[in-house]
Amino acid sequence: MSNPSLEARAAKAEARLRQIRNSGDQQQVLEAARECANLYAAMGDPGKESEFRYELGKCQILTGAYAAALESAETILDLPKVQSDPVFKAQVLILCAAALRNQSHHERAVATAREALAVMEEVEDRYDARAEAYQGIIACLVEAENIDEAWDVHNRLSTTLRHVDDTKLAGQGFWTLGNLAFAKGHLAEGFEYHGRAADRLQKINDIHLWARFNNASADVQLQAGVANQQTDDCIARAQLAYDIIGGTAVELLGLAGTRARWYFANGRLEEASNLLEKALADAYNGGAPEDASVHRLWSQVLDALGRHEESNRERANADRIERSTES
Repeated sequence: MSNPSLEARAAKAEARLRQIRNSGDQQQVLEAARECANLYAAMGDPGKESEFRYELGKCQILTGAYAAALESAETILDLPKVQSDPVFKAQVLILCAAALRNQSHHERAVATAREALAVMEEVEDRYDARAEAYQGIIACLVEAENIDEAWDVHNRLSTTLRHVDDTKLAGQGFWTLGNLAFAKGHLAEGFEYHGRAADRLQKINDIHLWARFNNASADVQLQAGVANQQTDDCIARAQLAYDIIGGTAVELLGLAGTRARWYFANGRLEEASNLLEKALADAYNGGAPEDASVHRLWSQVLDALGRHEESNRERANADRIERSTES
């Protein structure tokens, strides 16, 4: 039985979601997607509920709400659309894998990503969904430190991307391949893949994605031992993008950490320390959760400056945060 009141509210919620989808404010998009999902659930429309709960889960990943994203994905897997649409099932499984990976449940994340690939083996064509599945398994294997196994997949993703017309998806695919190449120590290929990613991502109207890509690109370069002008340019582009759109407290702390690692690698220790001190204060005042990795980085910087008592304090802070997240 139809409910005109709920239908009107759902139509209004959908219109609002379309309006803010590319705003860069992922928290607003998240809340709008949740409202749509809940309204369609109340209307007894599991197909529409599935679609908006999937969008909700993707936003939860972007805002760092990984446990909530896993809950959203598991809810979708119990809905009928998953059984009738194998491509959608694979996408939801990749969402599950991303949520697990970001909570360091690496064995489960890899197994879930493998399940998504197995589902896609039954689907012909659909290069876009296959590219997402390859990206998902590569990300999970890299996080699980199975770099060689991830590298075995890279040709399959690269070949698939030749058939992908979606500029954003192709950009994200080359981003993944670049990250993998840097992790493997193939620096020239890493820069080449990230160059292809940049060519595509800068063509779409998503400044938030552009900011995240440039920060992430600088981060993997630093992990690979590269801290040159090209790395600095990535950080500057990310900073400019966040200056335009704003950024969450978590994102800005992450960017400050990347900049501080660049300072550290280039011997600019005082600048690194001052930046981290201010960034941590701003982030925590802005509601960001405590971040062990940034405290540990500051500890290393302070140690290099000979400020060992302060370094021990920050190391203890990092240990405390890690214990609290494990409990």
